[in-house]
Amino acid sequence: MALKLNNTREAYKSFPEKGTAPNVKQMPLLIADGRVPMNTSQLMQRRLDVRNSGNEVKSAWMDNYFDTGDAVVYHPDGRVKIVLDSQDLRNMTPDTPRNSGALIVVPEVYDTLQGEEFKEGKLGQVNEWMSRKDVKAHPVWKVLARDQRLLNDYTDHIFGEYQARFAKGTSLGEIRAMRVFLDSAGDNPKMRAWCVSGLVDRSSAYGRGNLENDSGRFLGIAPEALGAVGKGVGSVKAYTVADLQEAEKQLDNLSQVVKPESLKKVRSLVEKL
Repeated sequence: MALKLNNTREAYKSFPEKGTAPNVKQMPLLIADGRVPMNTSQLMQRRLDVRNSGNEVKSAWMDNYFDTGDAVVYHPDGRVKIVLDSQDLRNMTPDTPRNSGALIVVPEVYDTLQGEEFKEGKLGQVNEWMSRKDVKAHPVWKVLARDQRLLNDYTDHIFGEYQARFAKGTSLGEIRAMRVFLDSAGDNPKMRAWCVSGLVDRSSAYGRGNLENDSGRFLGIAPEALGAVGKGVGSVKAYTVADLQEAEKQLDNLSQVVKPESLKKVRSLVEKL
């Protein structure tokens, strides 16, 4: 049965419409249908937007996992790069060279990919459940969400929904969720698509997905719906990790000429972003 992702029109479409299928076979169909693959941030926003919708629509979004158009690229030296709205993923077909279900990336191409890069050991907690505080400060979730306030709202929503449905006797402070699963490169760089799990799996971010097995499920957004994505509940103007780093740098510069206590409130606000 096709997922009921929208109760008014087919702005969002699952690829495949029923069940699951290899990502490399579904992406060309998604693109040919004039759509773009939903990214992680858009999925997070959409789950917030449907929080008060009917059970069927809300369940379709909350209880299913979805692959996204955001990529994670692994380098043999331990570096990991997150490429948002990856053109390489959009261009993939069943004929695209792959190894173990990942797109092959030659070293010289890896260096040209535009994205947030993390050196080995700089990815924060991986492969383990996290508290709400840990999720909101996690470097990978920050990049995937693209917006700190969206990440904050989404994290609170997931933890609250999980508590209400699966952990009623557990306090929010004790619940752990939204872990980040990562792969490793092997001998050569490789690219995979980020997948965000459903609520029963606590909305984890998976960077291990096999692009050629039968469990893939992309979401395609119709062009006319793109303008509305991110304008729903909780939408805000996005800022990046680089923006926050620049703000912290400017505060450090100001602290050289202004009394530190004068900047205490401003610094506190920046730390919460």
